[in-house]
Amino acid sequence: MPRPGPRRTEPPPRRPSPLTGPPPDHDLLLRTLRPVLAQLSPDAVAFGRTAAYVWGVDLHPQGTSVTRNRLHVAVPPEVEGAARAGVIAHRERLQEAERTRVHGVLVTTRARTALDVAVQSTSLYAATAALDRFLALRLTSEERLRAAALVHPRRSQRQLRRALGLADGRSQSPAESWTRVLLHQVDLPRAVPQCPVSTMEGDFRVDLGWPAYRVAVEYDSAEHHSLPIDRARDRLRYRAMEEAEWIVIPIGVFDLCARPAGFLRRVMGALTERGWSGTPERTAGVWRAIRRIERHPPRLG
Repeated sequence: MPRPGPRRTEPPPRRPSPLTGPPPDHDLLLRTLRPVLAQLSPDAVAFGRTAAYVWGVDLHPQGTSVTRNRLHVAVPPEVEGAARAGVIAHRERLQEAERTRVHGVLVTTRARTALDVAVQSTSLYAATAALDRFLALRLTSEERLRAAALVHPRRSQRQLRRALGLADGRSQSPAESWTRVLLHQVDLPRAVPQCPVSTMEGDFRVDLGWPAYRVAVEYDSAEHHSLPIDRARDRLRYRAMEEAEWIVIPIGVFDLCARPAGFLRRVMGALTERGWSGTPERTAGVWRAIRRIERHPPRLG
């Protein structure tokens, strides 16, 4: 059988935006991958979370090093002996258009990688956050994701279809993505990521907002809101927005993980106060969903 023609080579990924710093041990991962792929098969390809890391997207559990995680590699189904220490082998028959070479490493393309990690994610929250990260870093676009999804082998998976419908590149962090999905899960009105807010002190952007109702949600992360100067700046922003007649609802990781129903009640109360009203059936459904989340808090990351 004749060998396929030369594989398309994409330019190296853009340098990570201020959303994240350069992934640690990126070069070390590449040096590790090259010989591993060569030993497994000429058609072995960096896959899933490992491929995402090659593209500059770190989807490993927080606080863990990429070098302490097993490598995800895709090999054709007929390849023998792919399972070995330090490697998770995925039996995948990839098309030529779904793989490329970056820094000398054969890897799934950006759109295919984003879809794969969404499929492999443990929840809709994690799947949406992964797609958001690829979009935010401009590694792919919604159009490319939708086109790639048409031929993805698991295109019928419900989580993938729902994550594609929720993905938004304006999200600036996984927690913002999780919050947006949480609001969607109870059928509240869709919020605008990075929503502009005009005040007498200047123009701001809030993590999520409903401009028609002047309600905003701000995620207070330990990473960006721990210093006294950061907290003082937040107080000034919140005061300016409240003077502009916005209701500002801060949320932290504890709210998301331990008491998401309380947060949802605050949002529901604020939107209702500002004039939002669904049909009686929808409103009753929102309250049922909030009670369900109170009994069974979602698995976010």
